[in-house]
Amino acid sequence: MAEFDPDFDEADLPDLADRDAAIRFLERNDVALPEGLTIEKIKSRGSWWAIDDESFSFRVERHPSGPFPSTSMTGKGMPTPARWHIRKRYTYHLTIDEWDVAERMREFDFSPMLLVDAEFEQFPNKDMWEQALARARDAEDPEEVLDEQLSLTEQKYRATFDDVPEDHIEEMLAVLGEAFRRRANMD
Repeated sequence: MAEFDPDFDEADLPDLADRDAAIRFLERNDVALPEGLTIEKIKSRGSWWAIDDESFSFRVERHPSGPFPSTSMTGKGMPTPARWHIRKRYTYHLTIDEWDVAERMREFDFSPMLLVDAEFEQFPNKDMWEQALARARDAEDPEEVLDEQLSLTEQKYRATFDDVPEDHIEEMLAVLGEAFRRRANMD
């Protein structure tokens, strides 16, 4: 926390009337932003603004999607099969030139249908799964091929998704295992 400044005068505080004025203040005064936050992110994702005489705050929501692209090859946005929903509240205190950052929500979510599509129908994963399916069809023990493929997939997910709850990883692998068995006629 900043020390009390005996020369501080409330008349020195900027008069911030709205979101745009707060953003201009940040740009013109070279205010150091919290790690990972940029003026562009504030402009494009900042919402739920609250402004008073001594501070302003806003919320930023992010959706990291790990190994899954959130845009198609044509550059259009598309839903991702698995992602985090992270919401943070940023408060800047004008009187002490300090940020407070509070994480308000962190949830992991996945869509079984989109997950199967991303893994089995879209490149580059499609090739990997097709090769595994071909090996399983020729294998004496197709379950062994499936176990190897799911192990590789689990490693990839753990390396790219930080702190995913264990039950979500297990559910995702179970969905992929069922899709693999169906495609390899292992039922």
